[in-house]
Amino acid sequence: MVEDTRATSRAVKLRSVSDAPRLRPLGQPHVVTVHTDKFGEPEFVSLPDKPARHVEIIRECWRIDEEWWRQPISREYRTVVLDDGGNITLYHDLLKGLWYVQRV
Repeated sequence: MVEDTRATSRAVKLRSVSDAPRLRPLGQPHVVTVHTDKFGEPEFVSLPDKPARHVEIIRECWRIDEEWWRQPISREYRTVVLDDGGNITLYHDLLKGLWYVQRV
């Protein structure tokens, strides 16, 4: 009889759950201060730890209304170009009345 050494040579060292790297969500939204014009469109955005920037162009707008059967979500998204050339994605949570930056 011949011993099968494949199982021992390829053995995987198991780690406990506490040794596993912590997962963190990517692109978590952050509350921002947005000053809007009389039509509710963003004019100025204050990002965390940065001075307020003027919104030069609103490139894209869309709205999401979903999960009405569980926890309702109603948001208006805007991809904007700031006066420093930065592109960000904002959304206005219509249920909470807060503005968030989704992606910088």
